[in-house]
Amino acid sequence: MEAITSHPVASLFAITAAVSYLNAKFAIGSDLRDIRHARDFARRKQRRVACAKRTHSLYEILEQSGASDGDDAIWFEGKTKSYGQLKKGMLIFSNISIKVDQLAGLLHARSIKPGDVVAVFMTNSPEMVVAILALSKLGAAAGLINTNLRNDTLIYALGVSKPIYILSTPDLAQHVKADLPHISLDLSSFILTAENPVPPKVELIGFNDLQNASYVDIVPSSRSLTDMAALIYTSGTTGKPKACVIRNDLLWITSTPLTTDSRNPSRYYPLRTYSPLPLFHGTAFLAGLCYNLGSAGTLCLARKFSASSFWKDATECRANRILYVGELCRYLLAAPTSSYDRSHFVTHAFGNGLRADVWDKFKERFGIEEIREIYRKIGFAGPIKRYLEDVTFVVKYDPETQMPVRDPKTGFCIKADLGEEGEVIGRVLDLKLLSNYLSDDAATEKKLLRDVFRKGDLFQRMGDLVIHEESGWVRFQERVGDTFRWKGENVSAGEVMGHICLLPNVMDAAVFGVKLDSYDGKAGGAIVVLHSRTEASEAEFINSLPSALAERGVPSYALPRLVRMTNSIAAGDTFKQAKIVMERLSWNPNTVPPPEVRSDGEEEYVEEQLEHDTLYWFSPAKGYQPMDARAWSGIERGTVKL
Repeated sequence: MEAITSHPVASLFAITAAVSYLNAKFAIGSDLRDIRHARDFARRKQRRVACAKRTHSLYEILEQSGASDGDDAIWFEGKTKSYGQLKKGMLIFSNISIKVDQLAGLLHARSIKPGDVVAVFMTNSPEMVVAILALSKLGAAAGLINTNLRNDTLIYALGVSKPIYILSTPDLAQHVKADLPHISLDLSSFILTAENPVPPKVELIGFNDLQNASYVDIVPSSRSLTDMAALIYTSGTTGKPKACVIRNDLLWITSTPLTTDSRNPSRYYPLRTYSPLPLFHGTAFLAGLCYNLGSAGTLCLARKFSASSFWKDATECRANRILYVGELCRYLLAAPTSSYDRSHFVTHAFGNGLRADVWDKFKERFGIEEIREIYRKIGFAGPIKRYLEDVTFVVKYDPETQMPVRDPKTGFCIKADLGEEGEVIGRVLDLKLLSNYLSDDAATEKKLLRDVFRKGDLFQRMGDLVIHEESGWVRFQERVGDTFRWKGENVSAGEVMGHICLLPNVMDAAVFGVKLDSYDGKAGGAIVVLHSRTEASEAEFINSLPSALAERGVPSYALPRLVRMTNSIAAGDTFKQAKIVMERLSWNPNTVPPPEVRSDGEEEYVEEQLEHDTLYWFSPAKGYQPMDARAWSGIERGTVKL
């Protein structure tokens, strides 16, 4: 040490080298930067809230955006509309005007008031954005209904939130069977056809109706941060769709520009976000609509996702930011190369579920400089952040009990080691701001964990399994429990199983997610037992299964991609233990079940499966097909479309 300190230059180099090594190994610099950014973010969010005084709504976020009248607000199918047109009227499409205040006036005349829930069953469009903002001005909550829901499932979802009105777009109006007041907006984005009729009971609102609406005397409703702003439906961990309450506080959090963006305006602004994700999806609603309004940015909407037109649209709308889910990125990589792959202006992408094997390929092919993965990026934490962290943790998780592991001596939860899979939990700081399930206290309670690290503390389960790697990155693994993720949607195994069990000739069924190495998420796997199983009855069942589930309102993404017809379903000590055995069964028609399955004491059951089971896979073009060696080989390689 004396030899070093006796030479100041050598000492300086040694210290610099040591600091560089420690920073590279432990990401100390990154931790300190993130801590500063978090404090700055919190201060800016509080200032915005204070300026809002008593009107803490999405409409107020629009009013407070700071955008000039000439700044672009919405891009849709080649047409761009400004904030002035959106806020002051004259949101012009096809030379006809619509505005937020006019629609708010029309809805106000129909007695929609603060605290009411209005179901929004709409395809991505400027009309949907205007509807959400108009409801916000009135203080009503927008119940954002998944547009894939049909029949019984749709009726159930509406029943959960008890809306007083339904707002739809004409392309979806005919699918609403509920006996509720129903308005369909017949504006510029949709064309009425004989194939897409609007039922007679539906009130069709056109431009003349909006022009005649009185709105001058309507002032924005006073709303608090704890008031409900919207409902986003999710399958939850079990059962049918649940309505998750989105409170105004979350809108102000997600609309506050990130410190990285606000400190680098020349790089990130003006913000133009391209999103083909549906606005009923949390990522599109919060990271798309809310964040763009808070940043005075432009929301560039696609009616629906198309791999072939994604980059063309992104280029034409001049987006510098895109939203994604992991599966979307894989679809884009699978699409043929085009001149738009690198001719766009996108510098960063935001989303969740991007797998490690896709990450670098996606960045390289499309020239994306920065990916903001909800877990991989925002969840980054070195030793300083881990030491100071007091809100979000990763705890050990037991897949058999589907609960966090607790220390048998203390009864408290155990933090997962670095590199170990665990469940994300977040501390509940204020129960009034909790995103609970509407009218379902039991389901909300299941999301809560009490006495986690000490007596009296309270945490919320996030429902995600992640791995906090030693490098500091947090990598998403999968959903917990009976919910699995497929095609960007959470699928409730319990709900799909319930629908299958109600079909004719079905004695029993089990549904779970099947991890396939060449596909993102988990494919739905179903094991089915028939009362009378003959070659003819099995063929009748398997051929009618897609249409039968569709008639019951099961969305297309929730349709099982793999089906095993069998004579019985194993009943171990508990149903969940037996389910783990079933999940380990191979879908390769020529493979003997692996030793780890037979070691669970289910030898007779497994051997019976091998002898009597028949396997099927779902082809979108042909329906269910027998699983043979060729089909399984294609599934293993990822060349078969499921």
